[in-house]
Amino acid sequence: MASTRNQQVLATHRTRFEQQIVGGAEFNKLLREIDAHAYRFEQDKLDRKRWWIYITLPPNVRETFDLRLEVLCLSASYERVEPRTLTVIAERLRSHNARVDPDFAMLLTSDRDAADLVKRRRGQLAILTINAQELVSGSGLGIRERIAEIMTTHDHYDLTLPITEPAAFYGRQAEVAELGFALDRGQAVGVFGLRKAGKTSLLNFVAAQRKEKGKPVVWLDISVLQTAEAFQLEMLEKCHNLVREFDLKPPKLMCLTRDGNPNPEAKIGTYWVRDLNALLDLLPDRLEIFVDEIDQAWPSRSNLGAEEAAAVLRCLTQLRGVVQSREADGKHGIGIVCAGVDPAIFEKPLIEGRDNLLYKFARLSFLSPMKRDEMQEMVRSLGKRMALRYSDHQTIDFLFQEFGGHPLLTRKVCSVAARQRPQNAIPWHVPLSALEEAAQMRGPNTPKSEVKDVLASFTEWFGDEAAMLPLLWSGDPQEQEEAREWAQSEPGMAAHLMSYGITDEGWAPRIHAMRALVVE
Repeated sequence: MASTRNQQVLATHRTRFEQQIVGGAEFNKLLREIDAHAYRFEQDKLDRKRWWIYITLPPNVRETFDLRLEVLCLSASYERVEPRTLTVIAERLRSHNARVDPDFAMLLTSDRDAADLVKRRRGQLAILTINAQELVSGSGLGIRERIAEIMTTHDHYDLTLPITEPAAFYGRQAEVAELGFALDRGQAVGVFGLRKAGKTSLLNFVAAQRKEKGKPVVWLDISVLQTAEAFQLEMLEKCHNLVREFDLKPPKLMCLTRDGNPNPEAKIGTYWVRDLNALLDLLPDRLEIFVDEIDQAWPSRSNLGAEEAAAVLRCLTQLRGVVQSREADGKHGIGIVCAGVDPAIFEKPLIEGRDNLLYKFARLSFLSPMKRDEMQEMVRSLGKRMALRYSDHQTIDFLFQEFGGHPLLTRKVCSVAARQRPQNAIPWHVPLSALEEAAQMRGPNTPKSEVKDVLASFTEWFGDEAAMLPLLWSGDPQEQEEAREWAQSEPGMAAHLMSYGITDEGWAPRIHAMRALVVE
C-alpha cells in the first residue's frame, strides 16, 4: 500500500535523525522492540543539536507505569548536559500539557553524567536518561526495564529543598492568585508560615510566572546576602541586568560601572537609592521584587547579628520610601512579595521603643498547610513517577489527618513507606499499613523527627503560643475547655496557632502527629 504524505514526511525526519544523532538508529530499535511508536521527529529550530521525539507507548507499558499520554523525548547532542537542559524539557512539557505526559520524559544523550544530574533533581521531574554510547555498543536494558529501574530507584518524595520547577509545584492556587492580584496593583505582601511549609517554593513559582509574562523581576535572599551593602548592590546589579534585557541603555550610575560591576570608589549606602530610581525610570513596567527570609532583617530574631540586621532593616525602610515617592510622582512603582516565618517586621509597631517604619507596610498572608485535594494531587502525582498508586481513599485520609496537609511531613512519610515496596512490585498499591508503620518509626530522618523539628521551629519563634498547646490538647476536658475559652478571649495570645495550621478552627490539632509530642 502506498504511504501517505504524512508517513513520507515522518520517514524522512526519522532517517535524518538516525543519520545525525549518535545512537539514533539504536534508540528507534529499542522502541520497536516493545512496539512503541515514534510518530514525530522534530529538530529544534533554535538549537540544531536538539531533536524532539513524540512517542506512543504500547498498552501494556502504559498500564503498568500509568503513562497513558504521549511521552516526550529530547535528544541532546551535547558533550555535557547542563541543568538548563532539564528546564527546557519541563518547559516543553508545559507547552504541550494536553497531549504529553506531564510527569515523565526521556533524554537521549552521550553525557554519562546526565543520569546523576537527573537524580539530583529528583522531585522536579521524572526523566529517563538513555546513554547513546551504550546503545551503540549494544549494552544496556530495554525501554521497559529502564523505566522500571528509574521509577524504583528515584525517590521523588525525598525532597527538602525549595521547588524551582513548575512541574513539581502542587496546589496553592488561591495563594498564587492572591499574589498575582497584589503584584498587578503594586502592593506589598508578606507570606509567612511554618518551617518547610512551601513559602520559598510559592515565591519561586509566582516569580517564574511573572517572568513569563514579561514582568521585570528581582529575587533577593537576605540570609544569603548577609549585609546591607550586599543587599543594595544585588538590587542595583539585577535592575541593571533587567534594563539591558529590555534592550535599553543603562544610565550613568554612581554605585556601578558602565558594565554593571560594583564601583569600588562609590559610597554604596549614600547613592544606592539615587541609582535605583534612575534604573526604575527606564524599566517599561513596575519592578517586582521577591524577598526571601525577610525576618532575618528583624534585629532581635536575625542570625546576621543585631547590628547588621538593623542595617538591612534600614535598607528595606529606604525601599519603602522609594515606593511611596514614586507613587506620589505617578511613576512606575515597585510590587513586593516577601516570605519568612515571623511577621514581626510588619506586625510590631515598635522596635526597641522606636517607631517601626515598616509596620503594616506589607499585607500579611499566612501560608497554612495544603488543602486535602491539593495534598492528594501531590501524593498521587509524585507516586506516579515512582510507579506507586494511592488508590485507596483511606491512605489519603490517614495522611491528611496525621500531617494536616503539611507538604514536607506528608512527603517524608510517603518516602519512608515506599521503602517497603516488595521487590519487582510494579506498580505497587501502597497499603494503609505501610503508611501507619512509617509514621510510627523513630530516629533521625523519620516522619516523627520532622514533626518534632517543625514544632521546635514554631516554639522558637512563638514560645508563648506553643506553651498553650498542652492545655488546648489536654486529656482533661475541663482544662481543655478553659484553655480554648482563653484562646478565644485573648486572640493575641494565640494569633499564629490557627493561621499557621498548628490547630484547626476549634483549636484541635491540625497535624495530629504533633499532639503526641505536645502531651507526652
